[in-house]
Amino acid sequence: MMRPLASIPLRRLVPLVITGAAVVALVLAYFVIRPYLLTLNKDNARYDMQYSLNRLQGTLEYMLSRGDLDGLRREVAANSARRDVKHLLVLDPGFSILAASTLASVGQPLATVPLHHGSDLINRSLTSLSVMVQYVKYENSLYGVAPLRFPDTGQLRPDAYGVIVLELDMGLATAQGLQRIEELFVWVSLGILLLGGLFWYGFDRHIRRRLNRITEGLGALEQGRYEEPVPLAGHDELAQIAQAMNQLAASLQQSRTALEFQHRRFDRIMRHIPALVSIVDSQGTLRFANRRFVEDYGRDPANETITLEQVFSEEVARQHRTWNAQVLESHKALQLEPTYSLRGQMRSWLMVKFPLTDGAADGDSICTVSMDVTEKEQSERLVRISKRIFENTSEGIIVTDAERRIVEVNNSFARITGYDKRALLGRTPDMLRGDEERRHFDQAFWDSVHSNGRWQGEVVNRRADGTLYTARLSVSTITGREGDISGYFAIYQDISAEKRAEESLRELAYYDTLTGLYNRASFKQKVSDALQRLNRFRESFGLLFIDLDRFKEVNDSVGHEEGDKLLGQVARRIEHQLRELDVACRLGGDEFTVLVPHVAADGELAIIAQRVIDTISQPYLIGENELIIGCSVGIVVAPRDGQDADVLMRHADAAMYHAKESGRGRYAFFDADIDARNQRQMRIKQGLRLARARDELSLVYQPEVDPVTGEARLYEALMRWNSQELGPVSPAEFIAVAEDSELIGQLTEWLIDRMARDTADLALEGAKISINLSPRQFRSESWLHLLESAIESGRIDPKKLCIEVTESALVEDFELACAQLAEIKSFGVEVAIDDFGTGYSSLANLKRLPIDYLKIDRSFVADIGQDADDQTIVETVIILAHALGMKVVAEGAETGQQVEFLRGHGCDLIQGYFYSRPLPISELEAFSGDS
Repeated sequence: MMRPLASIPLRRLVPLVITGAAVVALVLAYFVIRPYLLTLNKDNARYDMQYSLNRLQGTLEYMLSRGDLDGLRREVAANSARRDVKHLLVLDPGFSILAASTLASVGQPLATVPLHHGSDLINRSLTSLSVMVQYVKYENSLYGVAPLRFPDTGQLRPDAYGVIVLELDMGLATAQGLQRIEELFVWVSLGILLLGGLFWYGFDRHIRRRLNRITEGLGALEQGRYEEPVPLAGHDELAQIAQAMNQLAASLQQSRTALEFQHRRFDRIMRHIPALVSIVDSQGTLRFANRRFVEDYGRDPANETITLEQVFSEEVARQHRTWNAQVLESHKALQLEPTYSLRGQMRSWLMVKFPLTDGAADGDSICTVSMDVTEKEQSERLVRISKRIFENTSEGIIVTDAERRIVEVNNSFARITGYDKRALLGRTPDMLRGDEERRHFDQAFWDSVHSNGRWQGEVVNRRADGTLYTARLSVSTITGREGDISGYFAIYQDISAEKRAEESLRELAYYDTLTGLYNRASFKQKVSDALQRLNRFRESFGLLFIDLDRFKEVNDSVGHEEGDKLLGQVARRIEHQLRELDVACRLGGDEFTVLVPHVAADGELAIIAQRVIDTISQPYLIGENELIIGCSVGIVVAPRDGQDADVLMRHADAAMYHAKESGRGRYAFFDADIDARNQRQMRIKQGLRLARARDELSLVYQPEVDPVTGEARLYEALMRWNSQELGPVSPAEFIAVAEDSELIGQLTEWLIDRMARDTADLALEGAKISINLSPRQFRSESWLHLLESAIESGRIDPKKLCIEVTESALVEDFELACAQLAEIKSFGVEVAIDDFGTGYSSLANLKRLPIDYLKIDRSFVADIGQDADDQTIVETVIILAHALGMKVVAEGAETGQQVEFLRGHGCDLIQGYFYSRPLPISELEAFSGDS
């Protein structure tokens, strides 16, 4: 079994690959390419021979027609000059040699010439009167025979044929070309070897040796020799790897040195600490004991398994287990001052127990540090240990006596406060206070310390240089054995950085994280400040409400992440068009506002608004996408348009919507007409909420008539609203409000329910009814569920129902609309596209939809007889719909000329006042009779 390539050293693998490539090239040359070229040469020789014979045939027949035998022989001699021509013979009809490459053969019969092609080749050529070619393998010759027509010269018979016989030596024909090709492959192989050798030399010099150094460096790292760097210079990838390895080795060396130092320090501490240190697991088994513990109790857990009962008396062991359980339960240190016997003598101990957790379920242990405080020497050792801990902790520690005079501080405390330690001793901590009004705080502070024995909280102190800082302070009392207070112990932690971070977070709360502009909360505050200045100084200001146009299309096409980047660029462009005192904010989504103080005239606001519109409408390059959007701007001026923040924003929003309705990409100032329109829309919205309960809604039906028979094929159900407060309201008005306020779902539910009841009326018995669906309906499937429920309950016959959908519903979300229509189509409901020609839907999408009818918009029908272009459009739509298997309905026909044109061009159904206006169901029966 061959070794894997990965196990072969590179110094051997590279030469082997180079040599193998050269050998493969030679083998391919001699055993694949050479035979192929021989075959190719033979084929080329056949083609060349056919060409030569055809050319000779024409030339010689021309010479024979003129009786030019000398010219014929010269031509034969000229064509015999090639060294690969063995024989070139011209035979007369009697097979006598008329001309030949060898003069001695002229006049001789064919049998005297040593040819091996066989007589059948000549016979086949004369029979077919075409050129014949044959290869004779054993003599490596190629024979060619061409018929030669001899004209009537008085000596030969009319239309008699002789032949041209040509024999080529294939060895000579191909020898030179093959020799050059073989030489080429030899040179190519030598070139591969030479270039391979140069590559191997360069690889060995610049890569393998450097890789060996890296490998040696890795071996040194593996063996722990971190002090041996890899001596590899340069800026290439290998040098970068070597540099990274050297940095890693230095880091490992530093870490090892630190670990060794920590280990030695811990070992020295455990060896020399005067306290008894032991570690006990949760089961009461000793896992570690320092030298002092072993000396005092004579048991070493390193050599044997020891439990608490084997070290202490039964009562003391039970106490230890109780204390250990408390530590494990609270996960906090426990400080004790027990008294029990050691080697027959009662001893007082200062004991601290604290938990050790390694993350395992059964890995909790308790470390116990016990100091025998009965002897002065041991007490002094305890003080020295405490001193080391005191000095090396990162928190500031201060110790005072009972009179609150400072008796000791650690280095961290001096570093935090900026004071020299000697300057603090003997003074009270009051010198550190950051303010003078601390009487109430001090009283509460000392009350807590005296009652609870400790206090913890945050204070503001002053450093030696006068700067204030916030510290987290924990104060505890130091009590003697009798319970009296002998001093106080405080731990300081400088939390200024935390406070600054909190302040930064509070600042972020007032900025929009996406664009860096002020957010909605900040905007409200800015407007409130401007209103205060207005009330105090009569300083007017303006508000611009900016809403982006076509931003949803950007999110749908390139994704929300790219849309967020676009919002960032929009924010920068808005800022660039403003003055320093102007304030730009992002309210959310694609809505921005600008607060413009010190407004003297509306023209100033108009200029700013137009600049914003112009800059936002410029193309954006987001990644690889070039995006184009626009914006509409609503403008209000305080106090003219309001003196309340909510009123101003509502009016600015109304002005912005007015700008959108006016064509987008423009600005509009708020005025009373806009307010009146908004008030009417509010009244319409409120009235619609009660219209169903008040029975103010009704349906009328407009027939769609077959222009040939005059029969009504369809009735379109149209909603009407006669409000008690507003009177009759146009569908164009209240449907738009319903769509914006999500009331359209309730209206659709009422429409389906009323239509289901109307179908039971005699006037609509057997008739097919069409209903219109709003584009907004297709954003959800609520209408679909309502209709399916009515069909499944039997209230509506699906075969008598047609759903009309505007093109705009398809353009907004084609895939969703297509899926919903396909589902309702499966019930047998027909589908019509309403207002066709106004929604810009593509023909590619049109043919994918399950459509039964195309309804031509009334704007095209109205100009029939007046506008030739509209007539052409109508005619084209009819042809297109019929080609796609759809029927055509023309809307808005009012004149006989229009009806005649539509009937003449094959329109299936016509709807309009020419036939009937929309009728209540009570008048439909009379219309049917008239029809």
